[in-house]
Amino acid sequence: MHVFVPQQFNRFTMYDLLSSVIDNDLNPKDNEIRFDFQQLQFIEPSGVTILSNLFEWLKTKGVKTSIAYPSNFTGKQNPIQFLDDSNFFTRYVGKNLTSYPARRPTTIPLELIAYTDSARWLEMEFSHWLSGRLEIHTNSLSTIRICFGEIFNNIRDHAQENTGCIFAQHYPALNKVKITISDFGVGIPNNIKSIRPSLRDHEAIELASAEGFTTRTTPRNLGAGLHTLIENVVKNNHGSVHIHSNYGILNCTKGINNNEVCKVASLATGYYPGTLIETVLNTDTIQNITDIEEEFEW
Repeated sequence: MHVFVPQQFNRFTMYDLLSSVIDNDLNPKDNEIRFDFQQLQFIEPSGVTILSNLFEWLKTKGVKTSIAYPSNFTGKQNPIQFLDDSNFFTRYVGKNLTSYPARRPTTIPLELIAYTDSARWLEMEFSHWLSGRLEIHTNSLSTIRICFGEIFNNIRDHAQENTGCIFAQHYPALNKVKITISDFGVGIPNNIKSIRPSLRDHEAIELASAEGFTTRTTPRNLGAGLHTLIENVVKNNHGSVHIHSNYGILNCTKGINNNEVCKVASLATGYYPGTLIETVLNTDTIQNITDIEEEFEW
């Protein structure tokens, strides 16, 4: 089976690719799939994570994957070079496709992070990269580490998975950082519906983001999880959080009042295997804190 990656690939354009690979019973359409990158012109951080998640999902289903790519590509703006610099092809093809792949200072290369290693990765890899990009002390990022730790908690608790793929990019001219994390588990709605079967997928995600909600009989961190992520990223940082799981979407942005979080839940136009969480941080609202005893503020 031969499928094409769209010219512009991100969370808005992923549906044609996903529907060409996944049938109505949510199974792979073939046991061998060749992904054609020859039309690809631009890929966002979410696109890198979505592709990684899809390849990982297909692997769990026993599907053999391969790629086709253009023979003539040059320059840092080329998406094949970008993917190669991000370690995508070494992970899924087993080799680099370009002559001089190199990690870009504005990105963290694609990683698969196990829940048991997430705290170390957030402390040693992510925090040091972001503090270097923003020229601030790592102490300034303690709340951010907590937020993304909660995403990994969500992967373990809701997805029934222990691994998430993550990719991040800094846009210095825009004063923003995009971080996308995805898993190929059962999805948030699947888990929520075990106790609230009447809910539709987007309603289930919205419930999962409510303060104090848990599906666990003995809650480990009642009131935390997605609620903590959304409150800190949106309310305190004035950033945004986008969650897409199965057929549900939850978009969280700053309301008219600075103390409000605007949540919009909707049914997606297509199915996503697992959960995709895209966060956008405003870097100009992160204060530089050098005193480890000082209370953190955005």
